[in-house]
Amino acid sequence: DFCPENSYQDYPQPIGYNATISAPHMHAMALELLKDHLRDGSTVLDIGSGSGYLTTCMALMASILDDKKGKVVGIDHIKGLVDLSISNISKHHRDLLMDGRITMV
Repeated sequence: DFCPENSYQDYPQPIGYNATISAPHMHAMALELLKDHLRDGSTVLDIGSGSGYLTTCMALMASILDDKKGKVVGIDHIKGLVDLSISNISKHHRDLLMDGRITMV
């Protein structure tokens, strides 16, 4: 949903606008470092949200319980990447956008 091709290759992949999505192991490392800090109800700012992948993962971690109080704001300075993020997230996680758990700017 977030990488146009070679999504299982462990190296950065182009996503357009001269930007890349990080290698999968980098996402895993970031989420591992955040696991004790991202709890249900957390508020998170994802700067340089690119494809929206890490934003989505963080939103899921911050809203595990049914109360869905967690919120992640993903920001990028390239409008095309913000639009790409929204499109990518909408494929299988539209509810995160619709109920405000993710806001893309």
